Amino acid sequence: MSDRFKLVGITLLGICVLALSTAPDTFAAGSKKKDPLAWKPPTHIHMRPMMVPAGGTVVPMTFYLEATKRERTEDICKRMPRVRDAVLSSLSRKPVKVRKRKIILKGLDAQMLKPLNKAVGKKYIKKVYISKGAVRMGTGKIKRRPYAVIDGCENILRLEKERQQALKAQKEK
Repeated sequence: MSDRFKLVGITLLGICVLALSTAPDTFAAGSKKKDPLAWKPPTHIHMRPMMVPAGGTVVPMTFYLEATKRERTEDICKRMPRVRDAVLSSLSRKPVKVRKRKIILKGLDAQMLKPLNKAVGKKYIKKVYISKGAVRMGTGKIKRRPYAVIDGCENILRLEKERQQALKAQKEK
């Protein structure tokens, strides 16, 4: 009987040691809060997927905008309704080319750059990336893209607001 108690005691001791060895990592990960002052805006903006004219129909497409500087992403996001209107009006005038039931994206990014910069007011957008279909940031292959670090303008504007509030609170101290 005493051998059984020893075995149970050693097993429980091993479980406790294992639980305590991983506890600091768990508590540290849970208690870490991102510092809003250390946040820097990303250079790429992931627009919401939209239906655009292509040939005689409409197709879903996702646009990614690359800002000239990190500081410009907030300005672009504030004007996102104008940017979406510019995309739709530009593609309504000259729809996406379709050849043999395949969408041709070649040259579309250059076609979109001028109307998009006009929509934001200045040359804030350096490059436009276009993906066929509705692409949502999540898991899988999409996370490996270089511009997959953000969801879109909602997060940029929210984090920028938190950063401004933290700066204001720091100045008041």
